[in-house]
Amino acid sequence: MTQLEAMALTFILEAGVATALAAAFGRGVLMCAAAAVAGSTVTHPILWAVFYDVQAAYGDLATPVLEAAVIVAETLAYRALATPRWDEAALFSVLANAVSWWAGEAIYALT
Repeated sequence: MTQLEAMALTFILEAGVATALAAAFGRGVLMCAAAAVAGSTVTHPILWAVFYDVQAAYGDLATPVLEAAVIVAETLAYRALATPRWDEAALFSVLANAVSWWAGEAIYALT
């Protein structure tokens, strides 16, 4: 999968999760989807750029370490755009990134 394909899939999956959570938490659907896309627009290219260097340093822990950093960074986007609550912003980020991560793992396992 190319970086562009992975980024498009990330946008679709994470915006979908954010949209579902928006309804559950009474937040604006478009702002939640926008937060997902905005956060991933910043973090996704950085993740791809540093992954192999981090993998060389952390081995099997590279993906969890990087995903934790991404979750923290994307929490800021959710807080800025989607919700006034930090706990909700963090939950949106954790769940959206969990879905994205596991989809990536499934794709990797199937190819």
